[in-house]
Amino acid sequence: MKFGVQYYPSQWPESQWAADVAKMKQAGVKYVRMGDLSWSAFEPKPGQLDFSWMERAIALLGDAGIRTILCTCSRTPPPWLYRRRPEMLPVDPQGVVRYADGRYAVAMAHPSFVEEARRIDEAMISHFAGNENIVAWQVDNEIGCHTDCYCDHCMSEFHRYLERKYKTPEALNEAWGEHFWAFSIERFEDVPRPFENPHIKLEYRKFLSSLNVEFAASRRKLMKAADPDKPVTTNFQNLYWAHTDYHALSDEIDVNGMNHYPARTPELALDCLRGDKGEVWVLEQQTHLPAIDSPPGWMRLWAWMAIAHGASALIFFRWRQCRYGCEQFGDGLLPHSGRESRFFREFAAMGAELGNLAGLIEPTRPRAEVAITYGYDSRWAVEASVYPKSVDPVEEAIGLHKGLSQVVTAIDALDPRADLSGYRLVVAPRLWLVDEAIATNLRRFVEAGGTLCLTAGSGVVDEFGKCFEEPRPGRLSEIAGMWSSDFVASEDLDLSLESDCELDGLGGGVLADEIHVEGAEVVARHGKGWRKGMPALTRHRFGKGALIYLGLRLDDEAMLPFAKWLTAEAGVEQRFERQEGVTVYERVCESYRLLFLLNWTDYAKRFPLDAGWRDARTDEAVGESVEIAGNDLRLLKREASTEGEEYS
Repeated sequence: MKFGVQYYPSQWPESQWAADVAKMKQAGVKYVRMGDLSWSAFEPKPGQLDFSWMERAIALLGDAGIRTILCTCSRTPPPWLYRRRPEMLPVDPQGVVRYADGRYAVAMAHPSFVEEARRIDEAMISHFAGNENIVAWQVDNEIGCHTDCYCDHCMSEFHRYLERKYKTPEALNEAWGEHFWAFSIERFEDVPRPFENPHIKLEYRKFLSSLNVEFAASRRKLMKAADPDKPVTTNFQNLYWAHTDYHALSDEIDVNGMNHYPARTPELALDCLRGDKGEVWVLEQQTHLPAIDSPPGWMRLWAWMAIAHGASALIFFRWRQCRYGCEQFGDGLLPHSGRESRFFREFAAMGAELGNLAGLIEPTRPRAEVAITYGYDSRWAVEASVYPKSVDPVEEAIGLHKGLSQVVTAIDALDPRADLSGYRLVVAPRLWLVDEAIATNLRRFVEAGGTLCLTAGSGVVDEFGKCFEEPRPGRLSEIAGMWSSDFVASEDLDLSLESDCELDGLGGGVLADEIHVEGAEVVARHGKGWRKGMPALTRHRFGKGALIYLGLRLDDEAMLPFAKWLTAEAGVEQRFERQEGVTVYERVCESYRLLFLLNWTDYAKRFPLDAGWRDARTDEAVGESVEIAGNDLRLLKREASTEGEEYS
């Protein structure tokens, strides 16, 4: 378990480093993350490379038993480089150059940036390769953030990308649908900047994402060539960012990393950014934010929540609040003065906890029977369409994840093309874009006995953003046993369900399909308005499994009853009776199971249990219930022999 902090030694006098390191050691820090955003310190003047200060910082930390995760820095060049090579500044779709007073102001495909970025990264990697105090490499920071560019050179690269993908203009015309608004190209150079055409917008986003993925892949190649035995990571941003396909980016690194700011991003992010790798490194763990009033104890609970979801590294952002710049009032375990605060004391307490418990936690992983799946291309296709932001699949995925999290103790979040064979239930919120690989994968899952749940607005377009000729949900209509003749997205919708089961009376709005059944059975109908009596929820048996289609967006308070019904349909057991204000997670290995009970209220809670659980810290049996103090957690353990099975 990697426990540590983000540290920026170049932002503090070197005379202060030793005191910082001593206090880090006191708090139980074992790892620091350093180097990102530091190009101006590594090269203060053109050609004058200076890595000596970072060498000294790494050595000082190493002498205290603290190891370094070292980040490259090339996406934030110093001002002198912009003066020499202004052409590498990004340009927005209207042709306006983005000024470089912030960070990541680069055109990823421009030769000037490519050349200069490779120069500094190669020099840095070569210099520090083999350093025994460096345990891992990180590719830059928040790859893809703010680097969208529409300059003439990026458009030329886009045209070459189109030629590689489509081979001929005729193939592109066929894929996108020619002659609408007189659009039909003779040459790839005829494709204009993305503005209104949804196919150009979708394809340009795929192009920009591919640049970010290629950037990570090229840096990993450099790192592995110079330092082959050390893992390579990078930090994904929160779930609301959709500039890059993180599923594709994950394939180009050894271990997923992420930012975890739970006050402003949903819990689903932990499962989504963990992906199918089974673990994630939290490379920026929230301490506190200036606009968020976090009660005592919550910083620690947020960190434990990340561990419960599969985190095997917790790097808190940051060691000390910066005294200047855009983050001068941002996160920090220590305030500007360096005096100990409650955040530092919570951090130190957690360091002591993990020192005792890391060995118990490390062999375990979350093990899920339920998965949520959506592709970034579905999000991009929705964004390229005429529909409002409320149609973004992530919005519904967040609500469904909240409901399911109160029923099960682990959820995976995957690309819809990933292997789904290990799950009983897969929920695919608004799977707007369905290509042949997705359709084949989902069909195989249902035929083999899985339960698949689609929601309103699924199977609308193909991989090019073109609507299917067959009825929605397009390539999935056969296994759905229904079709939709209309889809509406409106804030004025007032919907409810009418059924003979526990779903009766649940409310919804925002989105709705007009459903017609062809083989599926109707589970619930609309209960009001002109849709009254029309199908709203259907179930179709197909092969050994079933496809459930929810034709409306449920309200937040309806998500839990729906999740209970859905998991029962799929044969997924609800393991614990939940308590309001307490979140429940499990991690397992072959020989034991760990139960994480986090109490987010100010007062003690008593949580009922089945037999066999023991306190993970003391090994004492806890009986039929356990008390959790306010703003605190309990960690429990149960051996496999208790249930007569292995937790593989």
